[in-house]
Amino acid sequence: MGLDLYARIEPLLGFEEEKRHLYTIFLDKLEALGVHKVLDIGCGSGAFMELAKKRGFAIKGIDISCVMVERARAKGLETDCIDVCDVKEHFEAAVAIFDVINYMDSTTLARFFGCVREVLEDGGYFVCDMNTLYGFEEVAQGTLVVEREDACVAIEAEFVDMKLHTKILHFYEDSGCYRKEKDSIIQFYHDVADLKRLGLGLVDIDLVSLFGEEADKALLVWQKD
Repeated sequence: MGLDLYARIEPLLGFEEEKRHLYTIFLDKLEALGVHKVLDIGCGSGAFMELAKKRGFAIKGIDISCVMVERARAKGLETDCIDVCDVKEHFEAAVAIFDVINYMDSTTLARFFGCVREVLEDGGYFVCDMNTLYGFEEVAQGTLVVEREDACVAIEAEFVDMKLHTKILHFYEDSGCYRKEKDSIIQFYHDVADLKRLGLGLVDIDLVSLFGEEADKALLVWQKD
């Protein structure tokens, strides 16, 4: 899966305003839950962690993209390039932000929820977002091209059989030459009813409109009993 390639092109895509809005929603939710020690699963380059630290949270990040982890570490953030199932600490809350759970099929997601449960303290919370059907069909699907003097990115996404198939093509300048790299990503639509069977109790749902006229994301709050 092309997550490392996506990590390299992410700064070119220009979704910073929408992501910051989503981060604010997450931080407000965590404050309302009264938690302090937080694990950011799929922390990326650490943008959410930086905001969380400013709001007074004690936060640690993990990501399976070592490219992203190195970016976060360069900012002085505490991050590890490991799977959530390898985390040994316990936290009052964990978050998975900006489609993290949509990158997992149903089998992987069941394992993931089990591991999240293990890292939570008793009564701890897991807060995540996922794409709605509208988000996949009307927002994510389509073609995006970004051109700069030193780079060009083309993304083509098609939603078929409840899966978003995304092809990424990246041209970039390197020592006076242009190089090409390409890869693909699959994201999966998940029904909330199916997620309720994965071992955490659903306590809250908020619908969020980041890119479309309707809700393109659902913010879910789960609790370990």
